[in-house]
Amino acid sequence: MATLVSPDRIAAELADPVLRRVFAAVVLGASTAAQILAASGLGAPQAAPAIGRLARAGLLVQGRGVVTVDDGALAAAGERAMCHMADEAAADQPDPLLRGFISGGVLVRLPEPDDDAHPAALAHIAESVFTTGEYDERAVNERLRPWCEDGALDVLSLRRALVDAGFLRRESGRYRRSSGD
Repeated sequence: MATLVSPDRIAAELADPVLRRVFAAVVLGASTAAQILAASGLGAPQAAPAIGRLARAGLLVQGRGVVTVDDGALAAAGERAMCHMADEAAADQPDPLLRGFISGGVLVRLPEPDDDAHPAALAHIAESVFTTGEYDERAVNERLRPWCEDGALDVLSLRRALVDAGFLRRESGRYRRSSGD
């Protein structure tokens, strides 16, 4: 049975350069003390305590003169990390249709036009940014700019996508929110 090791514990242990070198040597196939010393370039006074510490942390398994990676512990830690990331994504974007497209008030990437998320993402932005009333082009650009910070589109492309999809209507240089096509 795999040792229960947390992703944070893995990161903390592997932050130590000596532990990282020993772990890397084992991951790359070194399984005896002599192989670990040769592959890591460390001396026995450094490597031996590192092997013990990594074994106590649940990253390595020692037995009969052989050291191996605890693949089960790493897989379980990876699964827990993925679940934690999914929980964070759900908290950041409650609408599952928009996850992966909108995060933290930024359009991370625009869904393909044939994807159901495409109109949903544009509608979400339009509803979040615009109320009733008219906006000049400068005001529209300023309201859309935060959605484009390090995101998929620049302001002009996002504005054009909103107009093309019918979420913004443009008449005589003035913009007004509409319900979409």
